[in-house]
Amino acid sequence: MQLAEVRIDAVDVGIAAASVAQALPLPDALAAPPRRTGALAGVVDHGGVLVPVVDLARWVGTGERQDGPHTRILILRDGARMLGLRVSAVGGLVDVAPDRITRLHHDDDADEVFHSVARSPETGRVLSVLDVGRLAALACAWHGGAPTVTEAPPPPAARDRHTYAVLDAGTLRLGVPAGVLAEVIAMPSRTAIGDGAWCTWRGRHLAIVPPAAVDLALTDDGAGLLAVLEHDGLALGVPVRATLHLADFVPAATVYDDDGAEVRLVDVAALFARRPEAGLSRSAHAAAPTPAGAGKPNDAAYVVFDADGLAATPLDALERVLPLLDTPGATMRWGDAAIPVVDLRRPGHAPAEEGQVLIVRAGERRAACVVARVHVMIPAGGGQIYRLGAGAFIATDDGRERASYRTVDLTTYC
Repeated sequence: MQLAEVRIDAVDVGIAAASVAQALPLPDALAAPPRRTGALAGVVDHGGVLVPVVDLARWVGTGERQDGPHTRILILRDGARMLGLRVSAVGGLVDVAPDRITRLHHDDDADEVFHSVARSPETGRVLSVLDVGRLAALACAWHGGAPTVTEAPPPPAARDRHTYAVLDAGTLRLGVPAGVLAEVIAMPSRTAIGDGAWCTWRGRHLAIVPPAAVDLALTDDGAGLLAVLEHDGLALGVPVRATLHLADFVPAATVYDDDGAEVRLVDVAALFARRPEAGLSRSAHAAAPTPAGAGKPNDAAYVVFDADGLAATPLDALERVLPLLDTPGATMRWGDAAIPVVDLRRPGHAPAEEGQVLIVRAGERRAACVVARVHVMIPAGGGQIYRLGAGAFIATDDGRERASYRTVDLTTYC
C-alpha cells in the first residue's frame, strides 16, 4: 500500500496515496457557512468547485497548531466524494506492505477516523493511518456524489504518468517534459531583449525568457545554467541553477518530488504561445520538434536493481547474481580471492531485508555490490539513453507504462 506521509501539527499521519487528488496552498481565508458543531474549517476552490475543508484539530488533540509556509490543504477522494484536510506539512510517498499495517482499535466506532498504524520505512515514524471514508462520513461534508458537468475528473491512472526533468530554478523546482529538454548548458553571454535576453545556440538565435515568465514565484537569483526547451521546431531558454533528476508525474499544476518538495510542471505549449520571441530560433535549418521519448537507443542490455532507489547498470559488467545469505561483511570469498563488499541499500535498512549480491567485474578485479533486489532487465534497443547534466538515464516505454532509471557504473567499486 502506498501512503502519503503528512503531518498534522504534532501528529504523523499516513493517507492512502490513491485517495489524495491534490495539495493546495493554504488560502488567506477559508469562508464557510457558520455551524455550531463539527470540524468544518471552511471551503476551498478546487477546479472550479467549492470543496469543504476539515480541520482535525477541532475534533481531536493534535498538539500545538503549526500553520506555516508548508501548511497545505489536501484534496481527498472517497469514491465520487471530495473533501479537503488541513495538514501542517506534506512529506513523500512511502510503500508499506499490507502486513505492516497494524490495526489497534477493533470496536468499529463510527466517531473515530484512526484505527490502524504503520511505520514509515523511510523515516521510521509511526503513522496513524487515516480512514478517508470515515472522515467524510463523520464530517457529513463533502462535494460530489452523482457526477455533474462541474465534477473534477477522477485521479489519472498510473499509465498517465509522464517523465519530467526536474530542474532547480532557485525559489522553485520546475518539471519539464523530458522529450522537450534539448540541453542544459552553462549560461552563455547574452544581449537584453525586452524583459528577457537572447544568445546564440547551435547556430540559431535563442530567446531567454525571464524566470517570472515561467512562474511568477521565480527570480533571477543565482541562475548559472540555461535549460533549452524545444517545441514545434522552436526553442526557448530558461535560466536554472541545477539539473536534479528525472521523475515520473501525473500531469498537474503542482506535484511533489520523492523528498516532499514542490515541483511546478511547466506547460510548454502555453509558455511558447505566450512568448512570440521563440520565433527568433526559426531558421532554414531549424531542428524538427523533438519527439517524446527521443534519445539514443541503448546499445547494450541493462539490469535495473533496487538499492537506495531504482538504478540501472550494464549487464556486461555483471558476472553473477547471488542471494544474500548473511549480513554482509567488508569482504567475501569469490574463487581464490577476497573481494570488497559494498552495501548499496539505503541507510538504516532493516537487517532482515531481502537482498541480492551483484558480482561486478572490471578486467581481473571483482567487487560484490549488495542491493535489495534485481528489478527487471532492459534488452539492447529496449530503451533510450538521456543525459541530464552530468548524469545519464535510461527511459523505457512498453506502450502501457513509462519508466526512467538513473544509470550507474558499478565497476567503480572494483
